[in-house]
Amino acid sequence: MNILFIVNMEDLGFEEPLGTLYLSAMCKKNGHKVDVVENDARKVEEIICAVSPDLLAVSVLTPSFAYLYQTVNEVKKKHNIATVFGGPHATFFPEIIDKPGIDYVFRGECETAFVGFLDLLEAGKALDSASNLVFTNGKGEIKKNPLTPLTADLDDLPFPDRELFREYRQFYRSDVRSVMVSRGCPYHCSYCFNNEYKKMYKGLGKPIRVRGVDNVIAECVELKERYDARMLHFFDDIFPFNRRWVEEFSEKYRTKVGLPFLTNTSFSVCTEHYVSCLSKAGCKSLLIGVETGNEVLRDKVLFRKMSNKMMIERSKIIHAHGIKIYAQNLIGIPKGSLALDLETLELNIKLEADYAGAYLCQPYPKTAIERIARQANLIDESKGFGRSFYYSGNLLISDKEKIKKLRVLFPIVVNFPFLYNSINALMRLPVFFFKTVGTLLHGYKIKTAMLVYPMSLSAFVRNIGYYLARRINKI
Repeated sequence: MNILFIVNMEDLGFEEPLGTLYLSAMCKKNGHKVDVVENDARKVEEIICAVSPDLLAVSVLTPSFAYLYQTVNEVKKKHNIATVFGGPHATFFPEIIDKPGIDYVFRGECETAFVGFLDLLEAGKALDSASNLVFTNGKGEIKKNPLTPLTADLDDLPFPDRELFREYRQFYRSDVRSVMVSRGCPYHCSYCFNNEYKKMYKGLGKPIRVRGVDNVIAECVELKERYDARMLHFFDDIFPFNRRWVEEFSEKYRTKVGLPFLTNTSFSVCTEHYVSCLSKAGCKSLLIGVETGNEVLRDKVLFRKMSNKMMIERSKIIHAHGIKIYAQNLIGIPKGSLALDLETLELNIKLEADYAGAYLCQPYPKTAIERIARQANLIDESKGFGRSFYYSGNLLISDKEKIKKLRVLFPIVVNFPFLYNSINALMRLPVFFFKTVGTLLHGYKIKTAMLVYPMSLSAFVRNIGYYLARRINKI
């Protein structure tokens, strides 16, 4: 079959959509043809006329569903092409199958299941055996097929299909490439989908799986030699912390790849041994969730059991090994307050975070934090989800306008702590000036605290351009 993927590229910057690339690789491996187009109705129309796809495939996050669905709905009015939606939003809201223009919905991890579905569809066979699929049968009944077990050995999957984006320079010519080392997360944060995901797959395999070191190294070498990567972003929820695994990775990555990298982790795992191994391998920056500076709020609302003292101690270990800290925080949290958000600001200053982003809390449906907010009557039902999952929220919280200003001021004050004592006065000033300063600061920190590699001026300008062009980053 000929599959056309529609991707919200303007929301991605230089970060490759690995889910789509893994699916594309599996499709091609099994004899199917794959094309891709950005989420623009005119461009979708052009590609449809050029390649005559049999199926439109869309992977969606909750904030972007409305925009992608609008495009698909317009296309369906002109073309009789089957459509399939997958990704996180489809996984947790398979009821979107009721919407006009959506023919099939896929839930969960589905590289193998998707190929099986394509084979059945191409052969004109019944779809009752297509794992993970939600569809309407010939009798008008909605069928939700069982989930297939999680892929036990991630090494069995082909590398992501980077050739799919040959015509899109923001990915294909990027100096920074994304790699997924593992799947799953050991934590149970209230604002994340992982809790529900684990429940979905209970009894269907281990939720946390890690690729073999040699398999990871082979992909990294390919990115370096074939695609001229100059830095890698390991896109895991939490970078693997098994002692033997990280020791083996550190040695082999250093000697066989030798590229600087950044990754996501938690202060909980940042022991001297772990950080030392990452540093020796070439880690330059760690993206770490601080979320809130109030320990009660962190425990009771966010379900994160970490002390401020431990985080401060671990931050010293990280900095001692020459690694930057890119801290991520939530403000405007249910049951929180402006005073508690200022505690978060103060903690980030004590952590000496090299950059600290603050995002308005937006509880997504079917998460624990959404249930907490709903029980406290804090959900503004009149507001939907904005394109940005960073800067907009639907919570009814006190001092919301001040908290929105604090979001803009947050990274500025963390980098210039002498401003902390003036924070209340600053929040009374017009926000436009601080937005400009904050954007410039973020651009500078992308270079000095995130993409820490020998970057040419043209690459620097290009990377900043990708960041500023992202709709979810528009302030």
